[in-house]
Formats: sequence, structure tokens, C-alpha cells
Amino acid sequence: MIKHLILILIITLTLLVNAQSDFAFGINGNVNFPNGEFTEYFGTGYGGDVHFLYLFGNSSIFSLSVGYNRFDLDVGAFNAKADELGLNVNFDVESSFSTIPILLGVKWYFLKQKNQSPYIMIEGGFYNYNFAFKGTANIIDPGGNNIPIEIPEIDEKGTETMLRISAGYIYFIQKHWFIDASVNYIVLTDAFAVDVPTDPEEAQEITGAAQTLNYFSVSAGINYRF
Repeated sequence: MIKHLILILIITLTLLVNAQSDFAFGINGNVNFPNGEFTEYFGTGYGGDVHFLYLFGNSSIFSLSVGYNRFDLDVGAFNAKADELGLNVNFDVESSFSTIPILLGVKWYFLKQKNQSPYIMIEGGFYNYNFAFKGTANIIDPGGNNIPIEIPEIDEKGTETMLRISAGYIYFIQKHWFIDASVNYIVLTDAFAVDVPTDPEEAQEITGAAQTLNYFSVSAGINYRF
């Protein structure tokens, strides 16, 4: 992680030295909406990023961004899935899945006007993730009593690749300041997420499963162009 951040700093400083009026930086906040299998246990997530932009040509911009996103387990959905599988178990658990994406990309403007323009963008790179899970499984015996069983804690970290495709709009509010809003589609390869056990006798055997996950996000932020 430190090596990656040092590399980003070197690239950014190089751009700053050569940028003049072709360089911009900004910060975005975003709301993330899981899609597909990601929606089964995780709810709406939140995050943001800091990005650096460098104009080359009349309608293309190079982008470098570093962000943070977090999703928390929907315990209600988790227990609903256990009921659907016929498990006489009530889970009292906490889990989160967070990412730090580091992306390089290109943004293309079209239908440009004096102070506003729509754009499309594609970015690729990698993300550092942290998946955490802990809690208890309360097994309900035939007499209706709860038997609490401690679930082995999971704390999984790693780095994988990702892709982000965006469509957005910029609007200059002053000579140097502009607003950027976009809708994004994100694909995470080998993302580490929770998996409910299917055997009632092994209710405490909750595991993590690596799989490709995707989600949509809506982001907006402020930028400054030198």
C-alpha cells in the first residue's frame, strides 16, 4: 500500500510541475448501490475520492484518483436468508466490506459549451480491501431455547483489480471552480464477501467467498482548475 501511494505522489508531483492551466484537482462524495449478488447481504454504501486531472487535447482528460468506500452487512437480510434455508438460527453479527480504490482513467467530453459539458469516462486499477466479520449464532433448540455459539472472527485483507465506467456532467461556477456529477458502474474482481452456511449443524461455520461483485454509484463534488 505504501509503495502504491508513493508512486501516486510521484506521478502527481510530475503533473504539478508541468501542468500550469491544464491541471485540476477535486474531491467527490458518493452513494453506492450494490447490484446482483452484492445486494443479498449488503445495503447502501458510502464513500468518496480525491482525484487529479490533466488535460491533453481539446476534449480528453487524464485522471488519477484515490478513494474509500464502505458497505455494512444488512443483518435483517442475513437472518432472512438463514430462515429461507431452514436454519433454526438467529445471527447477531457485525460485518463490513471496505475498499481503497486507486485508479487511472481517461475522460472524454462531448457537446462542449462555454461553461458546461457532458462526458464519459473509463478507469481501471486496483483496490485494497478489508472484510471484517464477528458475532454469535444463536441456535434455537426444539424447546425454543437459544444456544449462543461464538463465530470465529474473520478479518481478511488483500488487493485485487477493478473497473469503473462513468457518465457525467461538469458545470463551471467560476473561472477556476467547477462542479462534477456522475453515475458510475463499478466491477470488483475477487471481492471477499460473506456466505451463509447451509447446514443447521454448522451454523457457526460462516465463511467468506471471493467472487466478482458490482455496484452502481452516484457521485458529486467540487474541482479547482489552475
